[in-house]
Amino acid sequence: MTGEQGTYGLLEMSAVREMANIGLGHATTALSDLTGRSFNMEVPNVETVAIENVPALVGDPEAVVVGIMMPIEGDVTGHIAFVFPWESAQTVWRYLLGTCPDSFAEVDDLAASAMLEIGNILNSSFMNALSNMTGLAIHATPPVVSIDLCYSVVSTVVAEAELQEVVALAIETKIYDYEDTATQGYFLCIPTVEGLNLMLRRLGVAEAA
Repeated sequence: MTGEQGTYGLLEMSAVREMANIGLGHATTALSDLTGRSFNMEVPNVETVAIENVPALVGDPEAVVVGIMMPIEGDVTGHIAFVFPWESAQTVWRYLLGTCPDSFAEVDDLAASAMLEIGNILNSSFMNALSNMTGLAIHATPPVVSIDLCYSVVSTVVAEAELQEVVALAIETKIYDYEDTATQGYFLCIPTVEGLNLMLRRLGVAEAA
């Protein structure tokens, strides 16, 4: 089924943005704990999009990206993914390993494992923050890392998510370290429509029309 583009008003989107800010704030703290570096986080844009339009939104479809994806289970079900452009993924590898692969072909098991770990921590921290805010059980499941063309990576997430009636929340993120090196990416949170409405009700926001 397709997403529910346009069914959420200003009040609901304000609540979604607040959830995104708090969730990614927790994720940024987890990144600081893991790397021993201080980070600031900015969420310049949050929007709901039709699920079939997500691949075109995230970036150049022919660009190489690194995506870390996982289904979510519990009171709210769906999928989440963090998608790093290649250059930002290299920055994250340098934070974690002190070096980075120069090309897609040079990504070895250690680099893939490191990216899997960082994605697991970012996604889980985000979901834990939403769980604490709403009092709902929201569980992250083991992640999968994919390094491929942007369109291919995001289409994989979309193909799994669209088996249910979902709403796609595309959250553009920028993370800065103390040297103001920016790491950009897209956080995709694709809960079921029922799950997102349940979270909004728990936050005291009337259910979307």
